[in-house]
Amino acid sequence: MDNRAFEEGNDMHGVLEHGDIVLADVALSADKEIAKTDTEVSAQPIGYQDQVSPDTFHELPNRPPDNQQDRKQLNAGSRFHVSTTSSGIELENLQPGWVEAENSIVSEKESQPDMIRKGIIATTHSQGQERNRKMSRDVIPSIEHYRSHPQVQTTVRRPTMHELCNQISEEVSLHEFDETLTNDDVKGNGEENVTESVKFGWIEGVLIRNMMSIWGVMLFLRLSWVVAQAGIGETLIIIAISTFITLVTALSMSAISTNGEIGGGGTYFVMSRVLGPEFGGSIGIIFAIANAMDCSLNVVGFAQAVQDMMMEYGGVILFDGASNDIRVIGTITMIFVCAICGLGSQYETKMKDIMFIIMLASLANFLAGSIMGPSSELEEARGFVGYSVHLLTENWEPAYSVTSGQIQNFISVFSVYFPASIGILAGANVSGDLKDPNTAIPKGTILAIIICSISYAGVAIICAATMARQATGNVMDLANGTHLNCSSSVNGTDCRSGLYYDYQAMSLVSAFAPLNYVGCIAATISSALSDFVSCPALLEVIAADKLYPYWMVGFWGKRSGTSNQPYRAFGFTFVLALAFVLIAELDMIALLISDFFLATFALMNFSTFHVSLVKPIGWRPTFKYYNTWLSLLTGILSIISMILISLPIAVITIAIVLFFYMVVLYRKPEVNWGSSTQAQTYRAALTSIQQLVHIEEHVKNYRPQILVLTGLPNTRPALVDFAYLICKNNSLMICGNIVEEKLKFETRSKLQQKAYRYLRFTNIKGFCAVADNSNLYTGVAAMLGLAGVGKVKPNILLMGYKNNWSTCDRTALDQYVLTIHTGFEMNVGVAILRLQEGLDCSQILADIDDLILNKFPKDKKQNYQSNEWSVTSNSFGNFSTDGDTTVTSVTMLNDESKVEETEESESPNDNEGRRTVVLGVTKSKKSKRSKKLAITYRDPEGNQLPKSVMNKIIVFQKKQKKDTIDIWWLSDDGGLTLLLPVIINSRSNWSETKLRIFCTASGVHELEKEQKGMAVLLSKFRIDYSDLVIISDVDEAPKKKTKKWFDDVIRPFLQPEPNGAGPQITEQQLEMFQYKTNRHLKLRELLLDHSSDSNLVVMTLPMPRSQSLCAPLYMAWLEALTANMPPFMLVRGNQTSVLTFYV
Repeated sequence: MDNRAFEEGNDMHGVLEHGDIVLADVALSADKEIAKTDTEVSAQPIGYQDQVSPDTFHELPNRPPDNQQDRKQLNAGSRFHVSTTSSGIELENLQPGWVEAENSIVSEKESQPDMIRKGIIATTHSQGQERNRKMSRDVIPSIEHYRSHPQVQTTVRRPTMHELCNQISEEVSLHEFDETLTNDDVKGNGEENVTESVKFGWIEGVLIRNMMSIWGVMLFLRLSWVVAQAGIGETLIIIAISTFITLVTALSMSAISTNGEIGGGGTYFVMSRVLGPEFGGSIGIIFAIANAMDCSLNVVGFAQAVQDMMMEYGGVILFDGASNDIRVIGTITMIFVCAICGLGSQYETKMKDIMFIIMLASLANFLAGSIMGPSSELEEARGFVGYSVHLLTENWEPAYSVTSGQIQNFISVFSVYFPASIGILAGANVSGDLKDPNTAIPKGTILAIIICSISYAGVAIICAATMARQATGNVMDLANGTHLNCSSSVNGTDCRSGLYYDYQAMSLVSAFAPLNYVGCIAATISSALSDFVSCPALLEVIAADKLYPYWMVGFWGKRSGTSNQPYRAFGFTFVLALAFVLIAELDMIALLISDFFLATFALMNFSTFHVSLVKPIGWRPTFKYYNTWLSLLTGILSIISMILISLPIAVITIAIVLFFYMVVLYRKPEVNWGSSTQAQTYRAALTSIQQLVHIEEHVKNYRPQILVLTGLPNTRPALVDFAYLICKNNSLMICGNIVEEKLKFETRSKLQQKAYRYLRFTNIKGFCAVADNSNLYTGVAAMLGLAGVGKVKPNILLMGYKNNWSTCDRTALDQYVLTIHTGFEMNVGVAILRLQEGLDCSQILADIDDLILNKFPKDKKQNYQSNEWSVTSNSFGNFSTDGDTTVTSVTMLNDESKVEETEESESPNDNEGRRTVVLGVTKSKKSKRSKKLAITYRDPEGNQLPKSVMNKIIVFQKKQKKDTIDIWWLSDDGGLTLLLPVIINSRSNWSETKLRIFCTASGVHELEKEQKGMAVLLSKFRIDYSDLVIISDVDEAPKKKTKKWFDDVIRPFLQPEPNGAGPQITEQQLEMFQYKTNRHLKLRELLLDHSSDSNLVVMTLPMPRSQSLCAPLYMAWLEALTANMPPFMLVRGNQTSVLTFYV
């Protein structure tokens, strides 16, 4: 049979016997080989079932090639047509360049860098004589599916739940699941493969690097001085304390670093991902500065060693033989260090390997010299007497002296020694250059600490057992036996040698002194190299996270040049380190950096303590040898050490940490690292809610928790602002959005994201909830029953007034009134807010997402100050159109693209035909509150709104004039009618308004009694009011003018409906509720007389008790109360007290 699986040209056909094929992803990679299979892929006619089934697409790219000449590739962007019939698989539109080769598909070209893998075709199959494949969209578990690091780019993903639940289109594009990579991306990937950076193992990358950093300047130049001051006993205690702090810190770091993959940045990466960006960023900056300072410390030590060597072997003095010589040598050394590090980390590491060998040789030389003893009388006169038990006993006790005009003590000596231990993070700082940082960092760091601590203790003991604290250095004194007597009266000389004065004591003990000088130079240069490499690496990673302004950190972390190195960071490190080098005082620099590193160690240990205490589900470190409370103890010990070493420097260090903490806190960068603080927030919230469940509610702790029916919050900004006036820093606010259609998960998610974007953009702290497949009152019932948790759930339903109630559909009107019933039936308070212009601004405001997603047209990008508008249009009247002006939460989604269009577009052209910007945010330069955001709304064309319209939209954001809030407390509903305006009056923008309270009396004879009783009640409630008015004529008949107005309002509902049904309001109903109608009309007259000029009117909401009360008549009552009035809120509590006068 000459049947072939694939036809030449652009058509490619294959046949499978049974099942549907599903493309979870399409992966045809440039770097993978496609060759013929063990069983040749033969083309079969449809229905031909006796042939062996061909390999699946999942098998093809992973098979080893039988013929290297058959390695071919598929052009990116190829499109397949996959037939899901049981007869076969069709692949259409195959790119040119594909030919047949022995019934296999091969290409005419070998690997090309512009061919990119676009996914994987996954199938489940069983092998045998006949393969019955059950095609599924499920994919096998893959590591690619769990990568979430932004630096790790992958084109492979698992199918979504929507894709699993729904039928897949028969035509599948290679572009469907992954964005097409540009040619620049492809080129970059190709170049990356060629110039892949060198990775180091745990010995070369961590162990040697840490040991060389710990074996630094302190070992050769200051350890002997520490022994002289503190004695061997306290010296071992100092070494033990330092080792304890560093070892526990290493254990803490190991636990965190083995709890997942870590990238570059080392210490910063670990702490920022655990503690969050605020603390992580601040300690990252501190640690970067500390590394630059440590580099300067080692450079100064190097310069001092060179200076001593020149004096010892040639008597060479450059300038003054003191600080100026150190500055000159240090500057030259800094230039050399910067040049080596600029060449790349591989050169720096090779140089460290050479210096490590020199270091080992110098230590062996020191040990051999101590065994050999003094080789000349001069050495013995300088205090080197060889091993002596008597000398060891004499040097056991401390003998603190005055150095540089300062009396030394345990703390000051500890502060000088501690920088010897700070090199433990050198390996972690270059975690991006390690092959496996998760195992290299714990192993290399802990082993380095143990080895170096033992070596420090050994060198200290040898120095104490072989050298005297002080000696004259005079051979004649040795002959007289007075070389150890340093009294100034003896020979008229002072001591110049011994552990106290000779910083090159190790060179004196060594068998070959020049080798020790070389070892000192190697140690200092290697440590300086490590520190110099660490600082730019930290700055680069911090800059990549964009936590700080570009000018502050981002500018320094940018790579440049042909070698793609962070030269700006190198320059910053060079300048900063050089500034400390010019101090030229080793002890002063050591004092400065001790607090910086102790702060780093403290936060590192606190990170482990916190995440271990919170125990998020993802906390599963493979390194188990850590202790939660030991980490806490070490963190506290580090802070105490900071304060004891130098209180002023400790304060400065903490101030710097807080400064950078506040910068990140203020900027609120868009990062989400799953920090332990987030886990702690959830845990604390959950614990509090669980505790509240078992606490009986008390009237003193009542909080108005509001479910406000806003729809999308940006369509009714005034309603959202009013609700937030009540809930701000007080209680729960949920913006409810009820959708009549059944929504897909993606659509629901986009609605919620859009709502939360608006709330965050306007700095409103609230929640959003969406109820779909419901009408208004069923959706409200579902939300009131399910929204919230425990005691944190809505107890007030806030709605907007339905302005078009007289013209809307009868069903919509019935649902609106039924929603009010639903609120009362759910035993919550109900409030209705009315603005005469309406609340629905969706027709006059543009979409907020265009601004939030930076899609504002360039010609519209202007900065406007707060409350400054130019009238650009006179076409604005009421907020709502002539259609449905109600403020319900039913959002009609006839086209789901209305929601989806708010998502980010791939090109600027996607903005065409869309509404542009809802609002722009600028800081008011005139406002004293610089952090407060001024909101500027715009029309659908991007123009600013007229000032009159703007004032109506932001009516509840503005500073209110000195007027009144009128409270018409007509019925005792538990006090909610009184409480809500009191809360509003407590807000800063409403604080200058006065409260006026209106109540009713049974008659004239009860007027004085009612007034006294109400005054007493208000005083017990501790409510400050300006006027108390008792109205006694509320039951009188209204005026004829008012009646005529009301008759005009209800006249359309007295007529029979066009469909043959009777009138909506019958004469019987009017007669039955005549008393209430007259009462409401009289209240209208009183409202017009007393409250027409108020800032806000709050009145008790009429209760629709009877089932016979029709919706139009009830809405006519509300219209009578609220028509032609200032902002008006009708509210009624659930007959439960919300106010009390008891303590």
